[in-house]
Amino acid sequence: MQGIFLDELEKFVVRELGQTGLARVRGLTGRGTSGYRFDASYPDDELKLIIRGLAEATATHPEDLMEQYAEAMVPGLLEVYGFLVDPRWSFIDFLVNTQDVIHKGLKVSSPAAKPPDMQVQRIGAEGVAIFYRSKRRLCPVAKGIIRGAAAHYQVQVVIGEERCMLRGDPECVITVSAPQ
Repeated sequence: MQGIFLDELEKFVVRELGQTGLARVRGLTGRGTSGYRFDASYPDDELKLIIRGLAEATATHPEDLMEQYAEAMVPGLLEVYGFLVDPRWSFIDFLVNTQDVIHKGLKVSSPAAKPPDMQVQRIGAEGVAIFYRSKRRLCPVAKGIIRGAAAHYQVQVVIGEERCMLRGDPECVITVSAPQ
C-alpha cells in the first residue's frame, strides 16, 4: 500500500475522530507517533487495521468507511499527482485515462506501487464501465475515488455495480454515468 494512501487515511481519521483517534489508530498499526512517507510502500494490512479501528469507533461498516475515505482523499491525490491530469479532460476523460496515464505516472514516482488493473470502456458520451481487478479487493475505494473525482469536476454521477469481487465475482464492473 502506497504511503500517500495511508497518509490520506490518517487525515480522514483525524477528521472523524480527532488527534486522540489518530493516536489510537497508530497504536493499532504499531506506528507510534510516526506517519507515512508518500513515496514508501507499507503492508496492506495497515489499511485494514486502520479501517477496522475506525469502524469500531464510529459503528460504520468498513466498506462504507473505505468509500468515504477514498472520496475525501481525492483533493490530496490531485495536489500531488495533478500534473498527470490534462486540464482539458472532462470527468469521463479522467476516468478513461486513469489506467494509462495516472497509474503509470504513479509507478514512475513510486516504482513499488501496485495499482489495480482497470479497463475503462466508454458507454456513450456520458458514461463508462470500469472493469476492476485487484487482489486487495478495494472496490469501495475505487467507488470513493470516482465520487471524489466527480466532486472535483463538479458533476453529478450515478454509480452502479454489476459485479463485485466482494460478492464473489472474479472482477468488479462499476458503471458510471454523468448526465449533463
